[in-house]
Amino acid sequence: MSFLPDERHAMGRCFATQAAVLSPEHAIARWAQQYSPDRLSFSDKHSEALALLMPLLLCGEQSAQLVFQQQAKNLEQHSNPLSIKALNEVEADEAWHDEALQWVFSQLPELAQQHKVRRSAQRFYSGLGRSLSLQQQFIRIASLDACVTQLMQMIERGTIGKNHPFSQLCGLIKKDEAKHVYVSKHFAQDLGASVQDMAEERLLVLQKLMTLLSSQAQQFEIIGVDLDQLQQRLELKWR
Repeated sequence: MSFLPDERHAMGRCFATQAAVLSPEHAIARWAQQYSPDRLSFSDKHSEALALLMPLLLCGEQSAQLVFQQQAKNLEQHSNPLSIKALNEVEADEAWHDEALQWVFSQLPELAQQHKVRRSAQRFYSGLGRSLSLQQQFIRIASLDACVTQLMQMIERGTIGKNHPFSQLCGLIKKDEAKHVYVSKHFAQDLGASVQDMAEERLLVLQKLMTLLSSQAQQFEIIGVDLDQLQQRLELKWR
């Protein structure tokens, strides 16, 4: 089950990625089969808040998808098949996240501020991608995915309601991102990353991400996400 191309928001593309094969066995495929025949229903305040937050989420998913596509190709001749399979599976997860979030975004209002939000997100993710080494890039991905895992959990449990289809989607994305942290961390360690390397990059990524997210603090508050609490959770987790 997939969504139709015209069910994507006009502003939903932050980074150009190759089309991925979407497995009908994926958990989000089952979510799509259940909910895509109908439009989702949000309150006005939730609808407007998500309309401004969705470019942040979409840019992150597309950036991750692009990175894993590139690294799977780069490492194809140098890594064992199981490692490449792990990268391809992460890419496939990110493709489903993008597909589902695009569909949700297409049902939200178009607001003038969205362009500014998307440009900020593009700059942030492009900057993170300019790593000094492959090792550093995987550390940054692991750190960012750990942040996304916590963020999705907070949205899942937020004011939209845990039984709402969008909250359920965030719960599915959360589970995938937790797996992605493990994969990225494994690759970073295999490339020689030390505990100290990871600690330094985590703090850098968290600081930059919180600066980006804070620009939409009011919208996050509307959907039940306390950014200060999010930062505290991650700092506690990484001590």
